[in-house]
Amino acid sequence: MYCTSTQVRLLSDSDFISFEQKGISKFPQPYVDFMKTYGIGTYGGAICIGGPDFDVLKDFAEYHFWKFKDAPITEAQFCECVVIGNSIDGDYIAIHSQVEGYILFPRNSDIIKLFPYDEESFVYSINKIGKYLYDEELENYFEPVGAQSLFLHASSEITDALIEEFKTVFKGDYLIENEYICDVFLRRMGGYVRFNLALKSEIAVFYSDYGLACFEKVKKFLIDNGCK
Repeated sequence: MYCTSTQVRLLSDSDFISFEQKGISKFPQPYVDFMKTYGIGTYGGAICIGGPDFDVLKDFAEYHFWKFKDAPITEAQFCECVVIGNSIDGDYIAIHSQVEGYILFPRNSDIIKLFPYDEESFVYSINKIGKYLYDEELENYFEPVGAQSLFLHASSEITDALIEEFKTVFKGDYLIENEYICDVFLRRMGGYVRFNLALKSEIAVFYSDYGLACFEKVKKFLIDNGCK
């Protein structure tokens, strides 16, 4: 997995001891390992992974959005679930002490879905959840929380020549390229540059505090090439 930045917000053993005192007897080890290594952030641009939230589902308890018949949890267990992540579209990923797996509460379905832990890594499980939600594989990269952003617009449509020149000047560490976007990742900047090929003119730059020197060079390049 590619990590966009070395500027991370990790959880510690003491954090998890404190969380377990609130009601979860034991967190799944793959999740614990991930949070101690990569921390809080977004995977594949689609799944936000965070520290345990013990309260968010309580707001939905009285509305009965989800069916509990044949569900992996009972209605009584619903408010005891702890949310550890969510999709960018509002689907919740949760755990429960008495359930062996990650529990998905989808926004656009009333069927609660279970993804067993097995011996999988946390990323493997998140990929399965992403495939279920979006019917396609997620890109294998992680963005730690805390990046800053700058949005620019090209004076005319983004050209292939501009993108190729950028890739030549700034050798990327990782690249995502399709008909909608071209993302050039620069770990020395602690982020990446996104050429929005769907909108044709928008360019977004994501960077970390430690990557300001590289960010200024990227910004100058884009402005010198007609972006503002």
